[in-house]
Amino acid sequence: MNRIASFLAGATLSLVCLHAVAQNARTQTQVPSLCAANEEPVFSCTLQGSSRKMVSLCASPASTQGERRVRYLYGRPSKIELRYPASGNSHEVFTFTRLFYAGGTFGYAHSFRNEGYKYILYSIEGTNTHSGLLVQRDGQLRAAREMVCRPSTLVETKDTELVRITSEWKADADIEAHGLPSTR
Repeated sequence: MNRIASFLAGATLSLVCLHAVAQNARTQTQVPSLCAANEEPVFSCTLQGSSRKMVSLCASPASTQGERRVRYLYGRPSKIELRYPASGNSHEVFTFTRLFYAGGTFGYAHSFRNEGYKYILYSIEGTNTHSGLLVQRDGQLRAAREMVCRPSTLVETKDTELVRITSEWKADADIEAHGLPSTR
């Protein structure tokens, strides 16, 4: 009887260890983002440049009312430089705009305004695939700055419910009318 109990205890301990190793491996293979462990990245990437700063649009888990709060984060995991919004409903501060270009090229842009600037997270797929962050001063036609995502670091949500929620946000009228602002 002791042998059976010892065997069962050993087997249980082995399963617990294997589960912990699998969880650790899954965590280590995830592309890094600035989102909290319980949040899902809607859009996240490491930006090109030596600073290795990141930009993330993160969605909270659904509340008991089914609502999901979304927030923007910019910086490094050790030092977040911009968090938006501080509070409030994300569906009132963020926009979602579909982008269409010639030659089967398409994409989307999430944007928001904060302290005299518009921040635009974009992803374009097709003949000229790229993604990144544009920062545009209010009232200006051109972007003041463009930061491009490092290749293969872009994470976009595959959660159909989250895609539906963000695609129902109002569109950015300027982007709809003129497309993404250029830096040139």
